[in-house]
Amino acid sequence: PLDFKPSLTRATVLCRGYLADGSPATKVRLEPRTGRRHQLRVHCAEVAGMPIVGDATYGGNVACGAPTEQATDEWPPCRRMCLHAHRLAIPLLGDVAHEFVAPDPFPVLEE
Repeated sequence: PLDFKPSLTRATVLCRGYLADGSPATKVRLEPRTGRRHQLRVHCAEVAGMPIVGDATYGGNVACGAPTEQATDEWPPCRRMCLHAHRLAIPLLGDVAHEFVAPDPFPVLEE
């Protein structure tokens, strides 16, 4: 059984489709409501049963969708975890916040 401190993540499905090797995948927006270490990774892998592609620690170490041992020249292992911070807001003293927005580096999944 899992024994973690309470944590909350809001997940919204953006699209469903397939990785280049034909493996099913779901692109989601994750909004952590608490700040626990590895929270998003644990919630995806352990709670939803769908680890983040490229996350070797929590079971998403894949060859573009296939288990690592199935990696080939055509389907190499993912070189990074497919987790991206789209928007970060950092509160500062005096009720001022700095906000940073980055474009989405992941393509839309093939339907």
